[in-house]
Amino acid sequence: VDASFFKERLSISFDMFHNQTANMIVYEPLPSYAGFNYVITNNGSMTTKGVEYSITGRIINKKNLKWDAGFNITANTNRIDNMPASSFVYSYGGASVISQINSPAGLFFGYKTNGVYSTDAEAATAGLTKRQSDASYAPFKGGDVRFVDLNGDKVIDEKDKQIIGNPNPDFVGGFTNRVTYKAFTFEAVCTYAQGNDVYNSVRATLESQSSAYNQLKSVNNRWRTPGQITNMPKAAWGDPMGNNLFSDRWIEDGSFFRIKSLSVSYDLPIKGKKTIKSVAVYAIANNLITFSKYLGYDPESYSAESGLARGIDVGLEPQFKSVTFGIKMGL
Repeated sequence: VDASFFKERLSISFDMFHNQTANMIVYEPLPSYAGFNYVITNNGSMTTKGVEYSITGRIINKKNLKWDAGFNITANTNRIDNMPASSFVYSYGGASVISQINSPAGLFFGYKTNGVYSTDAEAATAGLTKRQSDASYAPFKGGDVRFVDLNGDKVIDEKDKQIIGNPNPDFVGGFTNRVTYKAFTFEAVCTYAQGNDVYNSVRATLESQSSAYNQLKSVNNRWRTPGQITNMPKAAWGDPMGNNLFSDRWIEDGSFFRIKSLSVSYDLPIKGKKTIKSVAVYAIANNLITFSKYLGYDPESYSAESGLARGIDVGLEPQFKSVTFGIKMGL
């Protein structure tokens, strides 16, 4: 639906879509005797639906002053309708991603946590263990992460993995503003996203406390003495108790509001000969500031184009700030 009002000073646009995809490319699991984990086939289907809304208008329309503003918002969801197996788990950048029937594609799949054991006695009361490489079972102790035992068997293993995050935002959109005052023009573009989760792989490495890698300042708050209350586990070479397993410790809120672009231009008056019809000087600032609780470089960075890698931040170069000055001439 598209409509304009007040002699086209106000325009709105509303779209709804419902798309069903058949013969979708999927990873089909193979039996172990095949020698391969999976084969790529066209045996999947998906439903995608959503809404898009935008409104633009000229708020002020004077001879020497004009102000145009716009707002848009988009919300969409997807659902796996069919695939060869009930679920498929994919690993990328240290994250585990699951796609399963009747759920959105590419959800984060790992362990849930509930803080850090403050004492050995507290850990003993919980009675949880973890299987070691030699097939023995080691009990958790003070300073270890308190994992959630999903199936209640007192062993933290693959059976305790569950959905711990959704990289798909609830909605995204932007704002635009353009103000013209005599020969000056000011423009601003802002973008936003709400409700998406991001896996901070960089923080997972630099807070692991289990190798020779340099660490973040935040590890100074690690568990050191019995009775200490903290969410940062103890340092342990090689991580024997799996404190750094892929878990909700590394899943962060990726919601953001970004001032994407600010610009100002001035049209110089042209007199005399008309060889040069117009001259404008301008300045543009890009990625000026981002408001977000995300602790990584950029909540909007993605490691790959694949939908299965959405929301995985492995430390790629973030969007950088820049300021550009220029002159535009019309002949």
